[in-house]
Amino acid sequence: MATSIIIIVCSLLLSAFFSGMEIAYVSSNKIHIEIEKKQEGFLAQILTKITAKPSKFIATMLIGNNIALVIYGLFMGDLLVQWFQSFLPSESGLVTYLLTDLN
Repeated sequence: MATSIIIIVCSLLLSAFFSGMEIAYVSSNKIHIEIEKKQEGFLAQILTKITAKPSKFIATMLIGNNIALVIYGLFMGDLLVQWFQSFLPSESGLVTYLLTDLN
């Protein structure tokens, strides 16, 4: 159970990272990026690689976010099933119905 919670937290953090990177890229000041790219340094190299193919960068962020959310959904679903089973008796028809539909 502790492993599931760690995976849930990590997947939420990854989803937040990918969403933040996407929003930051879309709402960034394009003129400022071009000025930074003309300077030499580590940031200029990163900006050059990211802005070379913007659609590829956005697609990568969206795919990463989707993967993180699928992992979150799988592990959170298992955790909620265990949580519901601990509260209700297993002989209950409601629990059997819910668990059959959830799995």
